[in-house]
Amino acid sequence: MEQKLKNFGTNTGPGGVMNAKEVALTALMAATGLVLQVSPLKFKTPWGMNIDLVAVPIVLLYFLTGLRTAIFGLAVLALGISLVSTAGPLGASMKFAATLSVLLGLEVAKRLVNDVGIKFFALGYATSVAIRGPLMLVLNYYFALPLWLGVGGDLLIRKVEEMTGLPFWLAIVLPNAIQTVVDILGAAWIATPVAKRLGHII
Repeated sequence: MEQKLKNFGTNTGPGGVMNAKEVALTALMAATGLVLQVSPLKFKTPWGMNIDLVAVPIVLLYFLTGLRTAIFGLAVLALGISLVSTAGPLGASMKFAATLSVLLGLEVAKRLVNDVGIKFFALGYATSVAIRGPLMLVLNYYFALPLWLGVGGDLLIRKVEEMTGLPFWLAIVLPNAIQTVVDILGAAWIATPVAKRLGHII
């Protein structure tokens, strides 16, 4: 896995065009994410956010192929979520933004750390949360939660704090930080056997 991840992001074909293997792998990972979206393998927070495994295949796709392909796979997944999830386009857009934060955080770590090891994952996690936390706080306050709960402003803050027993900012940032751990470590755990068994075709 270490050698594979040292070279991730370099598999795209000439001119940055995805090759057939990448297209097939992207379709597989997006489909897996959709299966996980409709599966019961999730924990629902009091105000509707799920801690789930949906983004793990997309982060795995990043580890195996790089940022560009992973973002494309994420877009495909988000489109699928908007069609099959009860949260519809709202949930899909929030999943897209949250997972994109993780991909960008890992990409920053990749560019700063030479070895794919503890330093890479620690920096990738920290950077992902640093991007995801404020972004999701803003999106939830101004966009998602007003639509989901039907209230905004101070009333929204009070309602979330009553439901969670936490300060508003912590009620948003904490589950996103936990979800980021699931996304990164889940994908990393799977990446090792995948790279070993399928390294000749990816």
